[in-house]
Amino acid sequence: MPAALAIGYVANVLFRLPLVTKQNFPTVNPDEEMYLVMARILAGRPTTEIPGNQIIPSGYSLLISPALRITQDPVYAYHLVMGINALISCLVLPAAYWALRRLRVPRPVSYATAAATVLLPPVLFYSQYAMADTLLPLLVLLWLIGMHGLLSEGERGRRIRFGLLGAFAAGYSQLTHDRGGVIVALTGVVLLVALVRAWAPRIATTCALAVLAVMFFVKQLMTAWLMATIDGARPSAVANAVFQSLEDTALLRRTVMRMTGHLWYFMTSTWGLGALTLVVCVYVVFRRRFDLADRVVAFLMVALLGGIALAGAAGLPPDRRIDTIAYARYLSPLAAVYVLVAVAVLYRLRSVRKILVLGAAAGGVMLTLMAVLIHMAARELHKSSFVSWGLPDVSFLSSLWKAKDNWASFHAGRTTVVALAVLTVLLLMRLLIGRRRVAIACGAVGLALTVFAGIASVAITDHVTKPWISWRYDHATGFLKMAGIRPGDRLVMDGGLQWEVRMAMSFEVLDGRVWTRNLAKDQAPPAGATVAVLPFGNKGPAQDSWPGAPSNWHVDRDLRASGYVVWRTG
Repeated sequence: MPAALAIGYVANVLFRLPLVTKQNFPTVNPDEEMYLVMARILAGRPTTEIPGNQIIPSGYSLLISPALRITQDPVYAYHLVMGINALISCLVLPAAYWALRRLRVPRPVSYATAAATVLLPPVLFYSQYAMADTLLPLLVLLWLIGMHGLLSEGERGRRIRFGLLGAFAAGYSQLTHDRGGVIVALTGVVLLVALVRAWAPRIATTCALAVLAVMFFVKQLMTAWLMATIDGARPSAVANAVFQSLEDTALLRRTVMRMTGHLWYFMTSTWGLGALTLVVCVYVVFRRRFDLADRVVAFLMVALLGGIALAGAAGLPPDRRIDTIAYARYLSPLAAVYVLVAVAVLYRLRSVRKILVLGAAAGGVMLTLMAVLIHMAARELHKSSFVSWGLPDVSFLSSLWKAKDNWASFHAGRTTVVALAVLTVLLLMRLLIGRRRVAIACGAVGLALTVFAGIASVAITDHVTKPWISWRYDHATGFLKMAGIRPGDRLVMDGGLQWEVRMAMSFEVLDGRVWTRNLAKDQAPPAGATVAVLPFGNKGPAQDSWPGAPSNWHVDRDLRASGYVVWRTG
């Protein structure tokens, strides 16, 4: 099995790399650039402007920083980041296998299901970008494995090691993204209760609490250091936005609507298996006949799902996008563990009646969420814009419903029906094959999931990722070429320049640095700047683009056809 896991890991890395070979630059603005700029600083390169001037958790940036230390070519550096992403994301395979073995699922079924999990679109899609979502599915899995091992019966040293793993994964998740704050809060509460009630050896619980505290302190130190290093930077305001929205009763309906949309998206993106797991976890929490470890981990899974959905619903800005209402990204790190538990449940259940009841309950959850979403958000959905990048999973599912506009518009009904159909097929496979051969049936379910997940991920890459990258070319590499930005240039951009360009340049000018100033309003360029770009589309001389230009600056390129003029000093 170690050899099989190694082969599977390498095969998944090789599967991912061709999907990103033509990705030469960041396209998810400003998120990717924020991570990349922090990685640049952590790699020891000179400081530069960070998009939004906010410092977000930098644990992911630390892992990709070697790519920005090796080369000064932004395209090559981004390719290296994609390679690191593949290496990180594919670790979900052995972690998923480990999780299923802890749930006493046979090796072949565990392997087949783990192979499906690592290919799930919510796991694979975000690894195609320089974003912390690459790492979070792995951390969530390790966190739950660690907490389960800590609370399970066994030798004290073994439980200490599991506790350290769970606490470290929880702490590093907060070091990776603000969503990790929910994980740390839940972990702290469980560990304190475990300490008081002696759910585990107190030395194991105390060590876990100590690691959690250390990781929290490390996050504070890294944030403070980055703030001191990057000019004008300030701490992330995400947490403040969440609490302000939750305290505002006028936004209560909006928060509930979005939370419903986020949960509905999660249930459909996991093809109904997420709903099945949710039903099981709620049941397990309130049944004393289950082991303590199972009940606590079930509670953590439900609480994390609800906590992140609530925080995301409250914290997202009012940007009139459909994917803000039915959001994919924030709950995506939970997709892997929810699918794993669903397959484990199908293996453990022997009663046909119970499987049918569970499937009906899962379908009821999905239909209820869809009905509430449509009721609450019908008007907002019609007024909001469709952004393909924010709706990859539901777009794929609705594409299986034969219609012309499935990849370019939002269809809650079609998506739900197709997700229910997939769940029905999986349950029928389990029932028809597994009357006497449960392991074979669940292995077949795992293989079917692997094939379907692979098809889904390739289709999403072709219809979402590649068009998205092509559209952003003129904002990144294309802009560098047209503007004639050379190695070592120190670029100052006018605040009126296209937003996507300004975000991309913070990384693309990898061996120089960038600033943003209101040059057209007579704000002076920084002393070290060597090239300036200002928006200009008017008739007349190009010099009119910068009336207050210092005497030592001159027009270098008149690119009014593209909406800007390039100036240089000297």
